[in-house]
Amino acid sequence: MKQLKSLLPVVALAALVIAGVNDAGAQQTVRLTAATGIAPTVPTAWWFTEYIGPKLKEYSSGRIAPNVQINGTLCNEHKCVEQARLGQIDIGSVSGGNIGSFGHTFDILNLPYIFKDDAAAEKLITGWLGEELKKRAEKEMGLHVLAIIPSYSFRNIDNSRREIRVPSDMAGIKFRVTKTEVELTLINTWGGTAVPYDWGQLYEGLQTKVVDGMYIPDAYVAAQKFYEVAPYITKTGGGWNSHIIFMDLKRYQQLPDWARDVVDRVGREIEARSFGVDAEWMAKYTKQLEGKVKVYTPTASELSLWYAGAPPAWRAVRNTYDPALARRALQDQGQQELIAKLERAGAL
Repeated sequence: MKQLKSLLPVVALAALVIAGVNDAGAQQTVRLTAATGIAPTVPTAWWFTEYIGPKLKEYSSGRIAPNVQINGTLCNEHKCVEQARLGQIDIGSVSGGNIGSFGHTFDILNLPYIFKDDAAAEKLITGWLGEELKKRAEKEMGLHVLAIIPSYSFRNIDNSRREIRVPSDMAGIKFRVTKTEVELTLINTWGGTAVPYDWGQLYEGLQTKVVDGMYIPDAYVAAQKFYEVAPYITKTGGGWNSHIIFMDLKRYQQLPDWARDVVDRVGREIEARSFGVDAEWMAKYTKQLEGKVKVYTPTASELSLWYAGAPPAWRAVRNTYDPALARRALQDQGQQELIAKLERAGAL
């Protein structure tokens, strides 16, 4: 009994030490570097500086120490994915086009006219399609996706050479495209020359005539001042522009449970608000194009020629997307006419 009494203080002291270690573990600081190549004139950068950084800190009660870098200071587009895999950054962003360098999961988002409008895109991305793509990204790419967000909506044809009314007018013009087979095939199908080219060097490339144009949303033309070197815009629509906010899956799995919960909460909130934020920014920047560009809106018959480029482009990249997934997305939007055309082309 005397021996037991003498041991009690030691046991109590050990318990206090263990409790102290557990408390220290609970209070450990997780440092997360979040980086994007996007400029401050695009809402993706705003999500990083004004939301991801502050919310990671707030929701973790200071246990996450964020380091946020934008505008290409640490990485740009597909390089962000490479650096996340190397452990040089923790959270990154990449366009739905340039992520095609690492797998085909998101190629479905780039299929021409897969979405009939922004409302349809929002319903699908924040619903079953978005959830399915996130699951596939983990398996195919080894990426944990925080959010799939719009980035200035639909793409249009822009160039420095001349007004383009129909696809045949694109002949002889070099168009910068992202690193996705879908976009490359579409531009070539329409009659242009597709040139994969780094986003961060695009303005200089247009200046030096390495490329003559690009296939991007109008708001980007304003935000990046591309109107100074490519003043012609044709309202073709087709490709929908997305950004993927992600972590390397292994890095995500290494985080404590509480940190993963915080990261996922931030991602869900971004996705829920992203379409509204994107619309606000888009309206602001497209207004700045007034008087600076010559915009051509195709007639109904001319627009049908642009739509006609979709089935051949879909068929050419038939092995890069799941046709059952694409069919379901189109059916949800009531796009029976497009489904019929794609079936005739052997794309569905």
